[in-house]
Amino acid sequence: MLTKLSWRDPDGYVVKKDGRIFRAINAAKVADTRELLGQAWYQQGEADGWFPSSTWVAGSFDQLADTSNVSWLEHRALEFPCYPHEITALQLYDSAKLTLTIARKALEHGWIMKDASAWNVLFEHGNPRFCDILSFQRIDSSGIWIAYAQFFRHFIIPLLLHRHAGTQTSSLFVLYRDGVQPHQARRMVNGWRAYTQPALEAVTLPSWFGNVEAGSSSGKVRTTQSRPAELAQFLLRRTIDRLDKHLDRVKPSGIGQPSKWENYEGDRDHYTASDVAAKSEFVRSSVELPDIRTVMDLGCNAGEFSKIAAGAGKTVLAADYDHGALSRLYGQLRGTELPISAVLLDIGRPTPAVGWMNREVDSFMMRARERFDCIMALGLVHHLLVSERATLPMILQFFLDLAPKYLVLEWVEPEDRRFYEIAGINRDLYAETSVTGFERVFGEQFDIEKKELLACGTRTMYFLKKKAAGSAAP
Repeated sequence: MLTKLSWRDPDGYVVKKDGRIFRAINAAKVADTRELLGQAWYQQGEADGWFPSSTWVAGSFDQLADTSNVSWLEHRALEFPCYPHEITALQLYDSAKLTLTIARKALEHGWIMKDASAWNVLFEHGNPRFCDILSFQRIDSSGIWIAYAQFFRHFIIPLLLHRHAGTQTSSLFVLYRDGVQPHQARRMVNGWRAYTQPALEAVTLPSWFGNVEAGSSSGKVRTTQSRPAELAQFLLRRTIDRLDKHLDRVKPSGIGQPSKWENYEGDRDHYTASDVAAKSEFVRSSVELPDIRTVMDLGCNAGEFSKIAAGAGKTVLAADYDHGALSRLYGQLRGTELPISAVLLDIGRPTPAVGWMNREVDSFMMRARERFDCIMALGLVHHLLVSERATLPMILQFFLDLAPKYLVLEWVEPEDRRFYEIAGINRDLYAETSVTGFERVFGEQFDIEKKELLACGTRTMYFLKKKAAGSAAP
């Protein structure tokens, strides 16, 4: 099945077919694209992981789409890309840094980027990847970076709001696909902060002067003035350097707002050391199965068990709704080779589909379905019972929709102190909830391969295998 993923760029578009990513390049852009791909600096960027690798598709490609007047590239498909509406503020900062690093390197070789969209940078295994080869064009003689305003909207302003107003950057991209306009941010940047950099240049002045430059709705500044090549390049370099300084002023400090779960590993006095060791060994021995290659760790906190799965040679998606905990994990992944991708995810309200008619980026559930051999949900089910008022059949259906072969679950009894704490005044609602009921409901679709009662007596580890087709209970 062929799915068109982009169409906004007049120079080409992207399609997905059978899990592979292809880009149509319009005839007028083919020569520039071939030259760009052949440049040593771009090839080094591929080697360093800045860009996914790209190869020209030989011959006819009629099975993809109308090929009249286009040539085709195939890009390496990312394992499980994470988008701006599901990453932490620190990840957005790194995305911006990569954008400026690439813009500076391109400028040294006579190229500039016409776009500075956060959607051009996707995350894979804790690293940002720049995925829009058609962003590059030859520098002109104006000395003005036409992506200047877009960079503010997509990076500087969201990070400014995170730093000074505690706003999660991910939520902004659900509301504002093309970033935050200065007049929208001005309502949230008050007092003396509005008159210091970068708020002054990014928000206050554009709001005063009718969205000129930094607030331009198109992200472009038009000029007819022509300058000598060296001067134009100098002015562009100065702009990029200034934006880099602005960016560092809004770099997320620590993890941002206080987080209930950021130090879970140090605060879990409801576990003994032997329980933690037993739980870790249970996870390790479960995911070591050869037919488990990909793992999703739901409610991962700071990734303790994600790292165990990665250490067993698995590719891991680590998901949590707690910004502080996930920021800690991502901070540990930066610059490493661990195959762990961190995604900010509220399991009760998974990331929605976004873009034109909700077709530009699929929902998390759509993208994750049948992508993971094993799902880990350790100490999570009781949270869904309480916080979402989901029933056990509803929780089972949630896992079935994701279609893993295996589950590693931790069942927590209502008598457990942490269950008691989160249930609060509603604890009586769960008086009939029991491990027997859990095994009955999940046993309709999964076989219990093994289970282990932890020494605390209120927590049981399960390794479950999906029943073969036709053998599940009706």
